[in-house]
Parts: sequence; structure tokens; C-alpha cells
Amino acid sequence: MRYDLHTHSLFSDGRDSVMDMVRAAEAAGLDTLAITDHVEADRWGNPIVDWLDSMLREVEAIRGKAKVRLLVGIEASLLDTKGHATVTPQVYNIVDLVLCGIEWGTLGIAQNPPESKVALQRNLVTAYGNLAMNPWVDIIAHPFNLGRFPSPLRLSEIATSAVREIAAAFREGNKAFELNNTLWWWFPNQSPDEVLRDYARIVEEFAVVGVKFVFGSDAHSLHGVGNLSWAERLAQIVGLKPEHFLTPEQLRYQRLQKLL
Repeated sequence: MRYDLHTHSLFSDGRDSVMDMVRAAEAAGLDTLAITDHVEADRWGNPIVDWLDSMLREVEAIRGKAKVRLLVGIEASLLDTKGHATVTPQVYNIVDLVLCGIEWGTLGIAQNPPESKVALQRNLVTAYGNLAMNPWVDIIAHPFNLGRFPSPLRLSEIATSAVREIAAAFREGNKAFELNNTLWWWFPNQSPDEVLRDYARIVEEFAVVGVKFVFGSDAHSLHGVGNLSWAERLAQIVGLKPEHFLTPEQLRYQRLQKLL
């Protein structure tokens, strides 16, 4: 199945309307498109979702005309190493999927990180371990996007023991690992091919323990919808097969089981 489960529209920091993103998905030959706009936090850490009803209404109006299956999702932010995120059970119940990952405001990693890289990796293990246990998250967005924060961490610097501990948490928490097509952007001092090589080592550890994967372009305009070429190269290098991936139908089934 051809799908893209991570895109942004005018409802957050994307450049194009939902309709234009849908038309781009049709042009790319996709079967399924998810619009997953950002949910930020207010000064008290509460999710800002006042736009979500408008988005749901717009998507509902488009669904009858679209030739692709259109899903409503959100990209929540991990707030701290304790696993707090900008998603609530109420929001989870009204959308089709929830992505969540480390963002610019994540305390202990992107904000106020420890000075030592060893301590930073312990924070990383703790943060992902707690996020993996959050029942209101389906997919971990752009895992290990650590190269642009105040204390950047290259993928090659992450200890294998830390990777394996995080992989075990993803598996226990039944969280999908997003193969994000623009993960390379997070490492400005390396070429995309260097990031590909280093990331393949990490992805392989997750595949070994049975973590499932999904594809996402992280497109912020219609021009990026369905562009999964870097992520597909990554999957080929690691040797991922169809059984390593979740389809949108399988993701939906998992969510229904959780909500029953």
C-alpha cells in the first residue's frame, strides 16, 4: 500500500490547504494520506487544540470528493523526559492517529540538556521509555532527531545498549517507529548518505525485536507529499519486508482494540 502518515497543512506550520495536500497525494498515486498538524502547548503545558474542530469539518467535507483515504491525525510534542505530551484522551478519541516525538521544547533533551553526553543518553532512554508507555500515542515521530538541539548528538554516538533499551520499550508499548523521510535534515553537519548509514544501524536493532514501522514524509507543503525515497532506501538497506510495517488498516485495528 502506498501511504504517507505524516504531513502538515495550513492548520499548523504547513504551506498548503488540506485540499491541495489531498490533490498532491492523488498525483503521487497514494492510497492513504494523513494530515497530522502540530499540537503545541500553552504556558501551562496544556494542548492547544482550538483549531481541531475546524480541521475535522474541512476533512469531512473533502472525504467524499477525494480519491485517497484521508485520515485526521495530530503530531503531539513530547514535553519532558517523564513522557508528558500534548495529547489528551479526548483528542485521541476523535482523531485517526497520533504521532509524538522529541521537539524543540522537550525538557531535558532539546531544552536544559545535561552537559555530559552520557547523561543526555540516559535522558533519551528515560524519555522514550516513558513515551512508549503513553497509551494516547500510536507512532513515535522521527526517532533520534538529535542533531540540531543545543547539545547535538550524532547517531553514531548513541550507545548500542541505549538503542536496545529504547527498542525494547517501543516493543513493550506497541509503538510504531516512523521512518521519516527528512530525518537526515536533523544532522546538518553530515551528508544524507552518512545519516542513512548511521540510522540503518539503529533501525535494524528495532526490527530485530519486532517493532513495527510506518512511512512518513513530514511534508510541509504539497511538493513533499508522498516523497518517501530516502526512507525507502533506508528500508532496503536494513532489509525490511512488508511484514515489518503497519498498514493503515492494522493501525486502525490496534486503536479500536485499545478503545474498546
